[in-house]
Amino acid sequence: MSIPTPRIERLKSLLALEEKRAALQRQIDELQPRISAIRDRLFDGPAPSPSRSTSRTAVRRRTPRGALKQKVLAALESAGSAGVRVTELASALGTKAANLHAWFHSTAKNIPGIARIAGGHYRLHGSAARPATAPAPTGTARPTKVTGAKRGVLTEKILAHLGGAGSAGLTIKELAEKAGTNYRNVAVWFATTGKKFSKIKKVRPATYRLAA
Repeated sequence: MSIPTPRIERLKSLLALEEKRAALQRQIDELQPRISAIRDRLFDGPAPSPSRSTSRTAVRRRTPRGALKQKVLAALESAGSAGVRVTELASALGTKAANLHAWFHSTAKNIPGIARIAGGHYRLHGSAARPATAPAPTGTARPTKVTGAKRGVLTEKILAHLGGAGSAGLTIKELAEKAGTNYRNVAVWFATTGKKFSKIKKVRPATYRLAA
């Protein structure tokens, strides 16, 4: 009967450990595809639905249908042949430039007369071919708007009123009342077309005058 030597005992221990290692490696190899599949699908699926309060806030802040179109057309008509840049228009309307770029690339394509001067710069070409609106109900007075007037009329009115105001100037609200239009139209005009007139000076916030 042979007596096992220390070397043989160590060899047996090594073989036993190798068998265990191989078994564990097989388990790891079996788990790895499952781990990879779950990792790949980790961010798949629908985004989490917003909370009820968030949804209500979004609904409250949603712009009424057609409101953006009316504002953009009003600005384009007020600007005349010089046109309006999207960045300036976004600042004047209090909206994101990305929203306006999307509008010009989608809705504006269905409105005859809107022409692109350059990247992000648009104007009304030819007549302002705005789709006809339904007549106002009987007994309801429709407010006077410059949006239906010829291009350049608002410019003439603003310059005329500023010229008669002297060094004190006029506020945007006062100019809107004198020109028979709404406040936003005049604010857009100063943010776009008005910048092209070097004689127009800002006296204080929302107040302008004509330099001598």
